[in-house]
Amino acid sequence: MAHTSIIDYVVVHEMCHLKHKNHSKEYWDSIKTIMPDYEQRKEWLRVNGKILDL
Repeated sequence: MAHTSIIDYVVVHEMCHLKHKNHSKEYWDSIKTIMPDYEQRKEWLRVNGKILDL
């Protein structure tokens, strides 16, 4: 359904929630440490997520 780079973003997003139970600055900093281009992937998902068929 989605390119593996987007799936990777979702996995990293959820795994960071194991440490940070919110979307604080520290949370996003953790994601950026692992995936420096996360903002592009996040935006792709925001724009295109509704077309993904489950």
